Amino acid sequence: MELVLLGAIFVTYGWYWGGVTEARTTAYAMGVASLILGFTAAFDAPSTVAMGSLVGLGAVYGILATANAWNESAQDRTYGLFALFFGLAAFLGLAADLEANPDMTDAGLAALLIGGTMVMHFIAAALVPANKGFKALVGWVTLIVGAVIAIIAFAPEAFGNTIL
Repeated sequence: MELVLLGAIFVTYGWYWGGVTEARTTAYAMGVASLILGFTAAFDAPSTVAMGSLVGLGAVYGILATANAWNESAQDRTYGLFALFFGLAAFLGLAADLEANPDMTDAGLAALLIGGTMVMHFIAAALVPANKGFKALVGWVTLIVGAVIAIIAFAPEAFGNTIL
């Protein structure tokens, strides 16, 4: 369920950064998913280190992204800094997950995708905030990554473990 929520947050924020939707519409959808993810992080222990890093910082990232979308300040450098923190935490969670289990897990693959995407968000929000074209590209990449993460989360139940 956690990966589905992260996928929903990424699809929604990618849709906004890609320039398709309004800021307040995005904020409602991301805010609900982020709150549910935060409650999941608080009351349900994640199964792996990678999942713990994704759930814990994913909830914080989602709330910050919601606030940025609500105020229409998505290029805020503070947001970029937190995107960098989330990306680094995802990579560290992936490293810990691979150390414990050399096979790539669903959470590890999601951590790899999220880490790369968050580094792109850091570049777009903190280093080159005036480049609207790069921001739109990062938005569409974020949307695609979110959809892939949601498919990874549904794959074992929907496809009988044939994808991963």
